[in-house]
Amino acid sequence: MNISFYTGASGLIAQQEGLNIYANNIANINTVGFKPMRPSFAECLYVQYRSTEPRWETGHGQYVMKTDLMWEEGMFTATDQPLDFALPNDGFFMVIDRNGDTYLTRDGSFTISFNEDAEVWQLVSGTGEYVLDYDGNTIEVPFEAVTNGDGTEAVSSMIDYAVLQDMIGVFTVPNNWGLDNVSNNRFAVTARSGDAAPAPEYDKVRMALEMSSTDLAGDMVRIIETQRAYQLAAKMVQTSDEFIRIANSLRG
Repeated sequence: MNISFYTGASGLIAQQEGLNIYANNIANINTVGFKPMRPSFAECLYVQYRSTEPRWETGHGQYVMKTDLMWEEGMFTATDQPLDFALPNDGFFMVIDRNGDTYLTRDGSFTISFNEDAEVWQLVSGTGEYVLDYDGNTIEVPFEAVTNGDGTEAVSSMIDYAVLQDMIGVFTVPNNWGLDNVSNNRFAVTARSGDAAPAPEYDKVRMALEMSSTDLAGDMVRIIETQRAYQLAAKMVQTSDEFIRIANSLRG
């Protein structure tokens, strides 16, 4: 009876993790460049309790073996923002935070920020990280040159978007599924993913964004299925507890 109790408890824990993952996918249905995750469940260790019954093995429930990122391309939406970019390929933008840590992202909703120390405008992500070029350097925003009446050239306040688009780096990794999903819709390179390499041949689409690739209908179905599995595991725990209580009362 103790085995059945802990088997049900392991099912509760595993299904709760599954519910959290699916709920997070749905919560990010409008997050630009978001990639959903899928849990993979596995059975716990089987044990042979009777040497006279070699085929009689007892299981110990289930657990979440791994969670996989789903790399289907999301729908593109046109925007009126000249600093929005989308990638019609499997590439990534690279950003660096103020601690010097670099990350990959599919979120191309960029803006510009004035660096008071360097006295230049730089391209940053929506969460404030600096966007990098193909050489891994921060990007100083280029401005169009204008000719004054006396024939001299000066820098205008208009961004040269064509030059800026060419400066923004696009990177790839050998194994997307090996990336580590971290906060703020970013991905960290790991030993399983391999190092990021520049991909200058990859296209960028300006004034467009890639939306979340979450399958809303599919994840709603998975939530219902997971809830049913959770209820079954809870019923197993409840029944096992009742059996233990009855056994204790009879023994007493």
